[in-house]
Amino acid sequence: MRSYPELNFGTKVHGRHPSAIRLVRGLISAALWFTCLLAGVPLQANQIQPLAIPELIHPAELIVRATVLSKSCEKDSEGRIYTRVELDAAEIWKGNRGPGRLTVVHGGGTLGEERVLVPGQVDYRIGDEAVLFLVFNSRGEAVTLAMSQGKFEVFQSAIDGEWLVKNPFHGTVPRKDKSGPQPETAPPLPLAKLRTLVQNLEK
Repeated sequence: MRSYPELNFGTKVHGRHPSAIRLVRGLISAALWFTCLLAGVPLQANQIQPLAIPELIHPAELIVRATVLSKSCEKDSEGRIYTRVELDAAEIWKGNRGPGRLTVVHGGGTLGEERVLVPGQVDYRIGDEAVLFLVFNSRGEAVTLAMSQGKFEVFQSAIDGEWLVKNPFHGTVPRKDKSGPQPETAPPLPLAKLRTLVQNLEK
C-alpha cells in the first residue's frame, strides 16, 4: 500500500467520546509545515496566512468546477488515515485535462471509530459543488491547494439567484456574533467574476 507522508498528520481521536482524545506529538505542526511546503502557503507564527485569489490561481496546476460524488477513508502502510474524494469535473478552467471523473486526496478523516483531525483541512461533503484549486503530489494525485483555501463553495443567492462562491477568506458573510477574533471577510464573490479572474491571469 502506498504512503502519504504529506497528507496524513493531525490529532488522533480514538473512539467516539471526547475523553478518548489522544494527542500525537508534533503531528499538528508537521501537518501545517508539510502541507504548506507542498502548496506554497506562507507561514507566520505557526498559522496559515490568507491568500489572495491570484496567489491561488498562479500555483494551481488544475482549476475545476466540480461536484462531489463520494468519499472514503483508508490507511496507508504506516497506519495513517487519509481521505479519497471522487468528483465529477464539469468545467476545466486551468489545466491539461478534460471534464469527467477526478480524484482528490487529503490527510485525515474517520475510519471506523478512529478519527484524525488536521487543522485547516479542506472539508468535502457529498453533493457539494465547488471551484477547486489543485496541485499534484509526487504520486500524481490531486491535492487541494492551501487546504481549505483552495475550495470555493458554489451556491445561489437567495436574493437574486446569482451564482456565488465562497471560502473561509473570500465571499464569506461576517458573523453577527462579534465575540472572539473575526476572519477577514469580503463582499459576495460572483462565480462569473472568479472565472474571469482565472481566465485573465492565465492569458
